[in-house]
Amino acid sequence: MLEKITLVDLTHPLTQDIPTWSGSCGFHLEIKKDYDQIFRVEQIKMHGGAGTHMDAPCHRFEGGLSIGEISLDNCLVPLAIIDVSQRADATYQISKEDIAEYEKNYGKIVEKSLVIGYTGWDRFWNEPVAYRNIDEKGMMQFPSFSLAAAELLVARKISGLGIDTLSPDTPRSSFPVHHLILGEGLYIIENVANASKMPPTGSYALVMPIKAMGSAEAPIRLVGLNFPVP
Repeated sequence: MLEKITLVDLTHPLTQDIPTWSGSCGFHLEIKKDYDQIFRVEQIKMHGGAGTHMDAPCHRFEGGLSIGEISLDNCLVPLAIIDVSQRADATYQISKEDIAEYEKNYGKIVEKSLVIGYTGWDRFWNEPVAYRNIDEKGMMQFPSFSLAAAELLVARKISGLGIDTLSPDTPRSSFPVHHLILGEGLYIIENVANASKMPPTGSYALVMPIKAMGSAEAPIRLVGLNFPVP
């Protein structure tokens, strides 16, 4: 059975040039020892919220679950892809109506799903200036989720919310989607890659953060599992 499953890497590679929220907290490897001392030993330097990563509830709420406390039951879950890429611009918010349209076409979102908003913004990943998209007022602009959409997804009893941008919230907001999702004890995944390679429904996601106790954010390896059509 396993050999029939197609794996899709939904994770961006980590390099020192990746786009980040602040523009300055990218990935860096420092070599501490090299092969002349038998083994190469490296130190990784990065912010927890760089690359494809998870926000745990304690990112917003003191006493909330940390990355290391996320249940494995919520790490291998059904995957729902909300594709708005044909209409999403830099100010687009995935709406309650978008989710209603999705459910009309594909059925009600399954409980415990990871719901990913595919906006097409990942096409700018290798262009950090375009990905961050700072406007004339110095604010970043990229597609996000509306609070009403997030409320509907919470009602569907999802495990987590993902998007192919720096955040499901617009930087101009007070981060209401983070407040709601993390306040419900769920997780958020930002900077998703290759969501276009997944079907809207019927697949699974394997969400693999490092088991970092007390951590509010952490890089993850996010993998899509496509099963053969009967």
